[in-house]
Amino acid sequence: MTVPSCPRPAILVVDDEPEMCALFEEILSVEKAEILSARTGVEALAIARRTRLDLVLLDLRLPDVGGTEVLRRLRRLDDDLPVVMVTAHGSAETVRTSMRLGAFDYVTKPFDIREIQRVIRGALASARTTAGSPIASHGDV
Repeated sequence: MTVPSCPRPAILVVDDEPEMCALFEEILSVEKAEILSARTGVEALAIARRTRLDLVLLDLRLPDVGGTEVLRRLRRLDDDLPVVMVTAHGSAETVRTSMRLGAFDYVTKPFDIREIQRVIRGALASARTTAGSPIASHGDV
């Protein structure tokens, strides 16, 4: 009997800094994931509407829509999608808000590579295991 191979996880990296996106692509290469990237919150939400994602790595500060608002809108699209907040500008209040909105975890830049890999693996392990269709658009999200 042949065991079907697991599809590659789809991971969205949302960060306005190209260097940070490149770093995450390098870190995620060991996960054999399909890596998508967005530089703005609007772009991230558009990707989330048309793609079945397994994980989102989301910067708190974006040039258009703030990371916590993007998280809030992602929750409207898919309440089970693991979202890891990543920021260099965190505060206790933003951590509390992110966790209350359902963030899987919160990582502060600069971060230890092994720490972020541990968080990513934990988030992927908690992600859905069944294949699904792209997320449909939901009104004003």
